[in-house]
Amino acid sequence: MSLKLTIQGSIRSKKNSKRIFGNGKFKKVLPSKAYLLWEGAAQASVFEQIGRIPLLTEPIWVNAQIYYKGQQPDLSGCMESVGDAFEGILWENDSQIKSWDGSRLIHDKANPRVELEVEPFTACEE
Repeated sequence: MSLKLTIQGSIRSKKNSKRIFGNGKFKKVLPSKAYLLWEGAAQASVFEQIGRIPLLTEPIWVNAQIYYKGQQPDLSGCMESVGDAFEGILWENDSQIKSWDGSRLIHDKANPRVELEVEPFTACEE
């Protein structure tokens, strides 16, 4: 099964945008509001494009072409955002992602988006 999706909007890095919540000695680190908004919109976009599908449970290859609008984000942070945003939506767990080959950042002020391609991982034996 091969999936191709386009998620409109400028990605938010989960890794670099966190906030501390709590008071006293009990504190919790949460993703930023901007990331949570992006994640919700990205998940809604997947449902609009393909509806609910059975979760992928086998090892997968993911290619994410990340078109960003402003300052260049951190590629590894963006991959973490994609991996976490679609956990439980497309794949069971982001640990199934065995390869991010070809993923890259591209500056595009006019049309920020993430073009996502997902396929079973068959490149080599583990």
